[in-house]
Amino acid sequence: MEKQVAQGEEEDHHIYADVSMDAGNEVEAAQSAENQRKGGTEDITPAYSDANARIEPSINTLNDEEDASDDDEFAVRFSAAQLKAKIAQAKYEAKLAADVELLEAKKQLVERRYEVVDRERERDRASAQCKALQTRLDAVLQEHKQTLCGMREDLQLEKLLVSLDVEKATLKKLQEAFEKQQQTLTLAQERVEELDVQVANYQKTETVMAQSVSHLQHRFTSKDQQRAASVKQIQRELMEQHELEVKALREELAIARSTEQMAQGQLQELQKELQTLRDSAQQALASQESVVTREHELQAKISQLEAEKAMLQSKAEQVQKADSQLRSQVHAQSEEIVALRQEKETLQRDNKNLGDIASDLVQMADKKRPRLSLG
Repeated sequence: MEKQVAQGEEEDHHIYADVSMDAGNEVEAAQSAENQRKGGTEDITPAYSDANARIEPSINTLNDEEDASDDDEFAVRFSAAQLKAKIAQAKYEAKLAADVELLEAKKQLVERRYEVVDRERERDRASAQCKALQTRLDAVLQEHKQTLCGMREDLQLEKLLVSLDVEKATLKKLQEAFEKQQQTLTLAQERVEELDVQVANYQKTETVMAQSVSHLQHRFTSKDQQRAASVKQIQRELMEQHELEVKALREELAIARSTEQMAQGQLQELQKELQTLRDSAQQALASQESVVTREHELQAKISQLEAEKAMLQSKAEQVQKADSQLRSQVHAQSEEIVALRQEKETLQRDNKNLGDIASDLVQMADKKRPRLSLG
């Protein structure tokens, strides 16, 4: 990107140098022509001094008219060079603005990709936790199967089966939470794809602006309305993209809040189940010591679930922070739209000035033609 900007600057410097060289060559040509005329008038021989004295007033008049026509020609050439310089300057400024917008879009794309990588890491971490819980659950099931082989009381057997059902329900809820995290990751990937589309739109905008500047060099007067229409179309597309982004961010925030609420509900249900299991454990404590061991395990699981709840709350806070950051980005992009509008007004004023210069050049050329016909 920096190389392209440097190449554009070198091309614009070459254009300015060519324009200044053309203007200097034209000035030197005019001065040499004037010197030749003056030298020609100084080489008159003494033999025709009387005739020169008679026609000297008419010669002075003709010389004055020729000097005026040379001045007009020099003014026309100088105005054309000035016009070329302004056109080159407008092209250079438009190219710089497009490069800045493209660089900003690429920066946002890189940030979104980093966010996607973070979400994938969180997904892998959650998957590993689910696998570890599944392994522990299998071990507990195996232990309970071995314990149930030696137990004959139906009441204790039913209690253990109820605890196994509770653990299965807990595992199912954890799997649902994992699936919701995967959905969040999918939404983040869709967000990255939308940013890719936005970068492509910025590139298209840059191409359109370059084409409009190239057309301005040939028909800057007739193409002014078309360029204004293209700028309005670009602004409309940017506004629609911003509205879509804000809508997507609001949906992501709603999903995160609903996830947090569901996690809190799950925690409350698990606490109720823990209380129920504690009551049943107190009733079966006199008959068997294994119930106490099971209660400790459930307490460890509850502490783990509370830790996971804290993690979910921290993730919800991170989502809210990301939402605030994206809102600030939307505000910054709205400021960029205002800057683009101001730039549009500046370009319109420049086009008007160029039109005035062109009309002045046409008037000067029209004034010059009668003088040449009289000469």
